[in-house]
Amino acid sequence: MQLREMTVGLLREVIALYEREAYPEGAPAAREVPGADADPLESVLPAFNDESQCTSNTQVRRYTMRLGNARYPFMKIVLQEHLVEGEFFFEVDTHDQMFRLEGEEAAKFEPVRRYNADVRERVDAAWCAAHIPTAASLKGLVQTLPLPRARPNGRRILVVDDDAAIASTVALMLEARGYEVECLSDGLEAVDQADPARHDLILMDNDMVHLSGFEACHILKSREGTRDIPVLIATAGALTLRQLDDADGFLVKPFRIELLLSMLDHLLNR
Repeated sequence: MQLREMTVGLLREVIALYEREAYPEGAPAAREVPGADADPLESVLPAFNDESQCTSNTQVRRYTMRLGNARYPFMKIVLQEHLVEGEFFFEVDTHDQMFRLEGEEAAKFEPVRRYNADVRERVDAAWCAAHIPTAASLKGLVQTLPLPRARPNGRRILVVDDDAAIASTVALMLEARGYEVECLSDGLEAVDQADPARHDLILMDNDMVHLSGFEACHILKSREGTRDIPVLIATAGALTLRQLDDADGFLVKPFRIELLLSMLDHLLNR
């Protein structure tokens, strides 16, 4: 949905549905949103934390609002422009990636991570039922676009993302550019199924429940059979030096499809 079509009333509905699912026993005091329901959403964007990204003189806009949930204070709602220029949708950012835990600490945090994933799934379902623009609606838009069709280029991309709508949207856009695409939903699946005989490159989201993109990348690069497959990580979180060493490249989310295509071309032809 275009940002100019969104209203303050839509944002209030987004927040109300989020809080219903994130705080099943009763939410804290509702987040105050100024203005009338019919006012344009752009008028209250200062209520969000602006996390927009600028690449090649092109701004990709991402706005976040931290609302937490019953067990975890860092969860956010996100309004972002992603893949398609000018089209915005809402999603939940669990923000689990702010904690890079290992061993016993990671095991202790795992129930919280799973709880966050469940909350995200329930909020997304509530938004979809209320016809709130989400990643699923972005996929529907892409399916209607007259995408330029390129000849098959012989390149095979493995897309790994636990957001099925985003993964399939990326697949649609890459297939239109001539790539052959396979999708998986988790880092564990990527570690198990990545194969240089079938995959020329892996495009992997970082924020996944069972195994993050960088964790999966570290395992793949430690194995003789998969270490030479280029791995491109998409992340909205902070990066460590070790992560930068593990991956062959990274994209800061959100990004537009043109940047992704440029990165693929660079990694596949270097």
